[in-house]
Amino acid sequence: MCFAFGLSVLLLPAKPHDWPILLVSMTVLTLVGLYDDIHSSRPATRFLFQAVAVLIMALGSHVALSSLGDLFGLGAVTLGAGAVLFTLFSVIGVINAFNMIDGLDGLAGGTGLIVTGWLLVLCLTAPVSQPGEIGALLALAMALCGFLAYNLRHPWRAQASVFMGDAGSTMLGFVLSWFLIHLSQGDHAVMAPITAVWILALPLLDTLTVMARRLLTGHSPFAADRQHLHHLLLGRGLPDGRATAWLLALTFVTGAAGVLADRLAVPQYLAFYAFAGLFLLYFRLTTGWLRQRNNLPAAGLDRRRPRSVGDDEA
Repeated sequence: MCFAFGLSVLLLPAKPHDWPILLVSMTVLTLVGLYDDIHSSRPATRFLFQAVAVLIMALGSHVALSSLGDLFGLGAVTLGAGAVLFTLFSVIGVINAFNMIDGLDGLAGGTGLIVTGWLLVLCLTAPVSQPGEIGALLALAMALCGFLAYNLRHPWRAQASVFMGDAGSTMLGFVLSWFLIHLSQGDHAVMAPITAVWILALPLLDTLTVMARRLLTGHSPFAADRQHLHHLLLGRGLPDGRATAWLLALTFVTGAAGVLADRLAVPQYLAFYAFAGLFLLYFRLTTGWLRQRNNLPAAGLDRRRPRSVGDDEA
C-alpha cells in the first residue's frame, strides 16, 4: 500500500499539499512498523518515531490542528501555542486506533476505504477545488482496494492471504490523519473539524472506550486484552465476516451522519454534543456486553489483570 500510494502521488499531475513531507514521513513510519512486525520493538520506540513524524508534519508542512471549530456554541476554539502538542496527541491516537481495530480480516482496510471515500465526497462537493488532494485520495482508495482484494473475506475467499500488520496500520492512520487535518483547517477547509471526528467515529469510540475502561480498572491504557468491539461481537456469536460487515456498515453510517450534518450546516456544537452522547451510549452498551461475557456482577467492571493476547489487541 505504501509503495502503490507513494508511486501514484509521484505520477499525479496535481500534487497534494507538501507531498514530499507526506511521503517521507509515511515511508519512515511504514519501515518502523515493518521492523516491529518482524522483531517486535518496544512501544516506546514506536511512539518515538510516530512523534517525530507528526512533528515534521506539524512544523514542516503546517498540517496542524490550530482550530477545533465552535464546539460549545461560544465561538471557535483556537489552540494557539498548543496546536502542535494537540496535533501530536491526536495523530498518534488515530495511528494507534487503526492498529487496535486491525483484529479482523478487512476491518482496518475497509474502514480506511470508507474514510477515504467520505473525504472524497467532501472534496468533490466543496466550493473550492482541491485537485491535488482529490488525486491523492483516489490513489489511496485504489491502493486500499488492491489490498482488500486479498484481505477481505467474501463468498469466494474464505481466508485472507495478505495482512496489514503494524506497517500497514501505522501508514494508513498517519496518511488519513494528514488529510483529515489539512482538509478541516484554514481558509480553504472543506469541512468542520468535528466532521472529521464523525468520519472516524467508530475507531475513535472503540479506542477511547477501551482505554477509559482500562484506566477505571487500574490497568495500563496500553495493556493487551480482548475488550475491543470486534472481540465483543465475536463473543456474542457473530462469525468473523459478519462482524466485519456490521462494523464497516456502522463506520459508513457515522461518516454519512457527519458529512450530511456538515453539508446541511448543522451547528458544530450540536454535532459535538451528539458525539459526546454517542460515546456515553457506546461505553454503556459495550461495558454491558463485557460484563455478560465475563459473567460479572452489575456493580463494577472486570478488575482482573488482562492476559497478553497480541499486538493487534493492545
